[in-house]
Amino acid sequence: MIAAERLRRIGDQLLQDQFVSIIALSEMLAVSAMTIRRDLRRLEEMGICERTHGGAVALGATFVRDIPYRAREALFVEEKAAIGRRAAQMVEEGETIAIDGGTTAVQMAAALRGRQNITVVTNSLHVLNQLADSHGLTVISTGGTLSTAMHEEPGQADPCLVGPLAEAIMRRFRPAKAFMATTGITIGDGLSNEVLEQATMKLAMIESSAQVILLTDHTKFGHVAPSIVGPVSLIHKIIVDNGLPIDQRRAFEKAGIEIALVEPQFPVSSAHATKPLSVPRGHRAAREAAEGER
Repeated sequence: MIAAERLRRIGDQLLQDQFVSIIALSEMLAVSAMTIRRDLRRLEEMGICERTHGGAVALGATFVRDIPYRAREALFVEEKAAIGRRAAQMVEEGETIAIDGGTTAVQMAAALRGRQNITVVTNSLHVLNQLADSHGLTVISTGGTLSTAMHEEPGQADPCLVGPLAEAIMRRFRPAKAFMATTGITIGDGLSNEVLEQATMKLAMIESSAQVILLTDHTKFGHVAPSIVGPVSLIHKIIVDNGLPIDQRRAFEKAGIEIALVEPQFPVSSAHATKPLSVPRGHRAAREAAEGER
């Protein structure tokens, strides 16, 4: 079992029990107590837990597992659409841009349809499909290996291209702007993703681009996933819905990051129109309830 998977399993156990013991984890994961101590030290550095004698207690930032792609498509649709529209407005004629994977990135791609004289480099299959018949755009795929990260059911993986080939192709471009997604973001740990191969691809896209804009709904803040992409200093601007708490906004602005708040356009009949939905990440029951409301 690789380290990222162990961290995810330990994080799940912390969410469930609020306490984990070194002995129990060593038996459950079939690794040495020394390995578990190293893992707990890393989780403590990430703000997930505080180590105690013989184990650790849950603390601070929420350790998060990414929601399957098909489920994410049904969550925060209006917020993501508003974020995507604002992102598309930032793209100028003649620019080369990079677009990451994720459901919000697809909303941005939809908002770019019909634009002229723009080059889009992407590793997202859904972005490629969204822009396939947009004749005014030049659309370039990074190529690479289809991400094999799977969830409980087949077909739930984020459909994106990763690996050394994708990263090498990405680094041959110098986009004016990169529009990125994330599983979690905190001041301490920066951007994080559940899947290591996706995290390294994100970093390649970020490091190749002159400006980095994060596209995310408010529920991603304060959460950490197993694979760190990079620090918040890599980001120039965040486009987020107005459900972002004021303390989070001030913290990121203090870190020198521009925050652009967007207001979702909810249907008049929607109960969601009066209050943004906030889903506690990492809890299956809460996610299923949120999907049911949709």
